[in-house]
Amino acid sequence: MAKKREYFAGANTKTGYASCFHQIVGNKYKKVFIMKGSAGCGKSTFMKRIGERALREGFDVEYIHCSADSNSLDGVLLPEKGIAVVDGTAPHVMNMKYPSARENIINLGEFWDESKLKSQREELISLTDRKLACYANIYRALSAAGSIREIRNSLVSEALLEKKMAGFVNRIGKKLIKPGSGEESICIQTAFNHNGFDSLPTFASAANVYLIRDKFDISYRLLEMIREYAEKVGADRIVSYDPVDFKKLEAVYFPKEDLLFVPEQKYVPGETKKAENKPINTARFINKGVYAEIRQKDRAAFKLYKALLEAAKQYFQEASQLHERIERIYIRAMDFARLNDYTNKFIAELFKA
Repeated sequence: MAKKREYFAGANTKTGYASCFHQIVGNKYKKVFIMKGSAGCGKSTFMKRIGERALREGFDVEYIHCSADSNSLDGVLLPEKGIAVVDGTAPHVMNMKYPSARENIINLGEFWDESKLKSQREELISLTDRKLACYANIYRALSAAGSIREIRNSLVSEALLEKKMAGFVNRIGKKLIKPGSGEESICIQTAFNHNGFDSLPTFASAANVYLIRDKFDISYRLLEMIREYAEKVGADRIVSYDPVDFKKLEAVYFPKEDLLFVPEQKYVPGETKKAENKPINTARFINKGVYAEIRQKDRAAFKLYKALLEAAKQYFQEASQLHERIERIYIRAMDFARLNDYTNKFIAELFKA
């Protein structure tokens, strides 16, 4: 039975938009189609139709969701066919390295009615500029939140029992993690957008799940130690980065062992398959006496961090509303009948025996 995996390939972080598109696509695909076009021109629907056809044909599919709106797609990958179709518009720009030999452009702007767009030129420019201003404020808020989080991490590090954590990882690693080829790949399971933290069921199929209960924000350090152990023994793994700070890990999955380590609040379970969940409470790695001395400062920092994330979320919501208005203008200018014909021919050619 064909399988699908859903994840993000980028995120809006404290340093701006971070992209993993090139690492994910890499040189693994013999044919890469880069889509160009506006909001509302049908890129996401185009990719969804390719994915649906692939699943019907029995091919595994990887859906790359849009970090700003998880209901939209930024890409669809067909590993068994060596085909990738990705959104190449800003901010996730994909450049052609081997034009025609590997990459081809799909320009959905060919299906615009230019006369309809010209009449709303000034409105489009105004809405776009307002949306960009929202994103500038989003990044300011996320940057400030990231700085406060670093203050909190610095505070809590005084109480961290690092040797105890390292010993725990070494014991659990020897028990559960096996050597392999040492390959590491990336699947981002969480984005921060108008919904706040928005997690996908990226690792929902994992049979063995360690849920990290963490009120001290030290799970990233535990995950980093797990990754370091995996590197040392050459274990294959898939990593997911924190959506606000790409220098921190949010999850580590070991395909060979079907084993996942993830913070409890970011885990999205499968709809049917029941995983065997085991808790890891990070309180065991905290010196309670030392923490008691910094508790008040830590709580104050956490409160400020949450307030800044809420401010970023509100700017995201405003940007989303502006995006919808931009979409409506382009939708009214699209010739979807012609686009549908083109899509049908493209998919037929893609899956031609």
